[in-house]
Amino acid sequence: MHLGYLATMLPRQVLDWQTSNSVRIPVEGHHVNDLEVAAEKARLTGQIRSFMVWLGEGRRLTQTGRIGLADARHLVEVLGTGDHIDPEIGGRVFKTTSSEQLPYLTRIVEWTKAARLVRVTGTRLVPVKKNAALTSRPLDLVLALLDAYPRLGKPLFPRNTWRQSLVGDEFAVIGPELLTTLLVNQGPCPMGDLEQVAFEAITVRYWLDQLTPQQMETLNRTIGADVAIAIAALGVLGVVVVDQDSDTAELTVLGRFAIRRLRGMAAPGDPVLQVRITLRYVDDPSVWRQVLIPAAYPLSRVHQVIQAAMGWENCHLHAFQIGKTTYGPDPEGELGYADETKARLAEVARVRTRIGYEYDFGDGWEHEIVVEGRAVAKADKIYPTCIAGEGACPPEDSGGPYGFEQLKELLAGPPSVERDEMLEWAGGDYDPARFDLAAANAAVAAV
Repeated sequence: MHLGYLATMLPRQVLDWQTSNSVRIPVEGHHVNDLEVAAEKARLTGQIRSFMVWLGEGRRLTQTGRIGLADARHLVEVLGTGDHIDPEIGGRVFKTTSSEQLPYLTRIVEWTKAARLVRVTGTRLVPVKKNAALTSRPLDLVLALLDAYPRLGKPLFPRNTWRQSLVGDEFAVIGPELLTTLLVNQGPCPMGDLEQVAFEAITVRYWLDQLTPQQMETLNRTIGADVAIAIAALGVLGVVVVDQDSDTAELTVLGRFAIRRLRGMAAPGDPVLQVRITLRYVDDPSVWRQVLIPAAYPLSRVHQVIQAAMGWENCHLHAFQIGKTTYGPDPEGELGYADETKARLAEVARVRTRIGYEYDFGDGWEHEIVVEGRAVAKADKIYPTCIAGEGACPPEDSGGPYGFEQLKELLAGPPSVERDEMLEWAGGDYDPARFDLAAANAAVAAV
């Protein structure tokens, strides 16, 4: 049996979308139909649709929760996974004894689980009926699979006795950061940049200072191989194109649309507000950021944008003050705040509106937010975006404006044990005058 035969077995509604007279709606300079065609052509969507046809109402699993070997042999051929059954290595045949030894088939099955297309009940693998219609909507299927991508740490990077993947262990964090890096690049992104993203995510979670140069070289090679695997998976989904000659990866039109849609980013033509965020009672230098924020964002997400743009770590309470109303997180209803998740920026602010925002009630970091203008989102831009700024964000827990002023005086003074200790506490190379626009932009793009 082959894919052409399976196509004749698909339900009519799976095929009807190709010939339907749907309305062509502009999306980022393209059309929904164009995106649907791109989604349909993705190798993974075809494999999953065929897999779901094979699954039917459900299939029995082994006692260890795996697809049986006989079924696995059949699926490897039907889906064209590229797995090798009973591979011959060095003139010796290694018998395949479990579907667990078939990494590409396992990846497809686990991806369907992560996307909630199927689930395990007892010793059976069954379809999730409420999501069954996704197989007849290729674009929605791609969105569901991409949304599940950060949950693929184990199937993309399975552990065994000879290999451990730190990228796989931290993929819930690294996966979205790889997507963000691809998104903020308007053209091809060097694989080295993506490897650096993964490396930095690992260095903040693991103590690597004790590694020998040889161990560090091995770690870098492993990270490079794992990032290549992660990007290749996006290629199978049709959202990334990899150019091996130039060693780059670039989002396709489908990929750029899908990431922006999943993150609720502004589509071309949507209103955006230009705001200036100023940290009050701080000067020499002053600390401020100028940001374009989608007008439809709720204040809860505006809070995340402020944190990212300023450089805070979002580890304390916060509140907005707009007129006589205070908005903020108040799950227990004890603070009397209006619900920030239900108040959209466009509903509570217009041009020249001034908003108060306080972060860390102990240190009392007060910000003034001024809405400076209104514009519409452009197709070649990512929103939110930071367009200007000045001054470094104070270190967390530095005592508010007064404590921060004392810290700056100490750092600007002559060398001393106390100065060295405080500099190390602030991050080793902290400079109150430093502002990195590119870093601020990358941070807000991830919100």
